[in-house]
Amino acid sequence: MARLKTLLATIPVLVGLAAGAALASDAEEIRMLAEAKITLQQAIDVAQRHQGGQAFEASIDDDSFQPVYEVSVVKDNRVYDVWVSGSDGKVLRVREDTKKD
Repeated sequence: MARLKTLLATIPVLVGLAAGAALASDAEEIRMLAEAKITLQQAIDVAQRHQGGQAFEASIDDDSFQPVYEVSVVKDNRVYDVWVSGSDGKVLRVREDTKKD
């Protein structure tokens, strides 16, 4: 019974830590968006033109130390991840997404 009480007391702490991490991640994304010189829509337009396909997902990449947008574009039944600089709108890199879901 003591183990169950300890487990039940631990769950809210873990949930609180996870929520705090999510809020910190959101705050970082908001900071990156504020620093960006181009909008998310502009980054989508750049990625679509660059790949000649249709974007279906886009977000600010919070793994970078500078504002970078990651845009997923589909063309010819292939998915490409395109990273666009939030500072100047240049394509930084492209990678074909080969994950099989």
